[in-house]
Amino acid sequence: MYILEELLDCCLDLLSIACLFIPQRSTGGSSSEISVHLMKELVLDVMALLRALNDDEPYDLIDIRTDEVQLSIRVK
Repeated sequence: MYILEELLDCCLDLLSIACLFIPQRSTGGSSSEISVHLMKELVLDVMALLRALNDDEPYDLIDIRTDEVQLSIRVK
């Protein structure tokens, strides 16, 4: 996961440089184009998610409890 985070960090650097040269457009209607600025925000969100997963603290991935069954998956 750390390798993926570093790869995304490199892509973020490239996207940040590209955002300096490409003006940000506001689209009034629905558009099928994905802008460089949107890609930069998506990479930032994915990196935040990966950092949350890479924390040293354990977290509960699944915790389901019923009367008869208890299912718990904890990631450490």
